[in-house]
Amino acid sequence: MRAAEIMRRIKGFSTPLGGVDWEAPVSQRVLAKKVLVYLEDRRVLTANRGIVGSARDPQHCVASVLQIRETLTQSLMDPDISDELADHLKVMRAACRRFLNRVGSNHSPAREVRYLRGASFGAALGELRAVFGIQVGVIATHYKLDVPGDLVDILPAADSDDDEAGA
Repeated sequence: MRAAEIMRRIKGFSTPLGGVDWEAPVSQRVLAKKVLVYLEDRRVLTANRGIVGSARDPQHCVASVLQIRETLTQSLMDPDISDELADHLKVMRAACRRFLNRVGSNHSPAREVRYLRGASFGAALGELRAVFGIQVGVIATHYKLDVPGDLVDILPAADSDDDEAGA
């Protein structure tokens, strides 16, 4: 049994002269899973264009991206987060900022803003989803997690060589 496993099982000890207690650090896998579960519920990442309240509504998309950015920031402030997981979350957070800048948001859901529409909006949304898809795939692979629900749709497509090898 490794020292880390022992530390997870034992949370302290006492002697007649005193004792020591500690909390085991939160598993990076648990933190990564929380992020993936949260992202799976964000329609801006997963909903098809025809669904009302998703990619057709720029204001909804901006509000959702603002919420994602805030949640990623909160996750980054967790003192137990590893540098590696933090790097992936920072890439996603930067993609949120880039999306918000491209669509003309003032980064505030409270004020009315003229949003970029049409093909340019779709391109910005596609770029956001692509960045998130890559990061979700890397996180899921590294921490051996299943990608939940519709989030699978934003993962990069399999290479045609991989498809042929599997056939």
